[in-house]
Amino acid sequence: MTALARQRWRMLGEILLSKNLQSSCDHEDISVMRFKTFGLYVRSSLPSSDHDDGTWCKIEFPSFEDNQSNIVSLDIRLCSTKIDYADLIGFNNTGNTCIWPSEEVLAFYCLKEKEIFENKSVCELGGGMTCLAGLSVNLNAILRAKNNEHSWLCSIESRVLIWTRQLNDPLLKERFDFIISADCFFFEDLHHDLCHTIYYMLKDSGMAINFAPYRSKSLNRFISIAETYPFECSVFEHYDEDVFNKHLQAKQINKHYSSDLHHPILVILRKRQKSDQ
Repeated sequence: MTALARQRWRMLGEILLSKNLQSSCDHEDISVMRFKTFGLYVRSSLPSSDHDDGTWCKIEFPSFEDNQSNIVSLDIRLCSTKIDYADLIGFNNTGNTCIWPSEEVLAFYCLKEKEIFENKSVCELGGGMTCLAGLSVNLNAILRAKNNEHSWLCSIESRVLIWTRQLNDPLLKERFDFIISADCFFFEDLHHDLCHTIYYMLKDSGMAINFAPYRSKSLNRFISIAETYPFECSVFEHYDEDVFNKHLQAKQINKHYSSDLHHPILVILRKRQKSDQ
């Protein structure tokens, strides 16, 4: 076992004993959470109920309209940093306690490219407790409204969906024009299951927009599997000038930043029409 692996096992032990994920902040030199944001949004705390151990936050993005002084905002809830052993069993819960850089970039991208989602059905897979990007797509619809009502303009449904090659739900079959996801490629044992789930749920000629870092070639291995489904796969490292500049800046000034772990790569999967297969 390497020295880094021993340090990370020691960190996990301390978190389990304290039952508080905040303990990982004491190990920023070895935790993958040592880089937390590209600064594409402004986050501020909101008052929370005494009966709610989660944290409510306001997330503010630029509007990307002609007047760049405008902002768009969402209120989201992050789960408590206190954990029980049961929280580590079954579903992965890493997306429930923070907003990872890939989710930040996905939400930013969806807001900036809002025209492609107009009058389309969209599903975010692996959105954790915030589904920040999925809500950002719906927020685009709100911004197009002529009135000033603070209500969702299209229906939102949340559910636990297990990625599986046995997925057989008529309500989900070829239902969505777009599927979006962030940081969903690092579970390599589930690559086939994720590919099947995306393929099953996308309409003919639908598109999946995915952001994830290379992370020790796990992204490349996912693409190798996706190409067999078949998807038309495209990979972009430089997909947005603002994000790329933030990436270059982080490489220069942040000693904890790792391109392999933290720079989200854009992976586009286009479902081939049945006539093309």
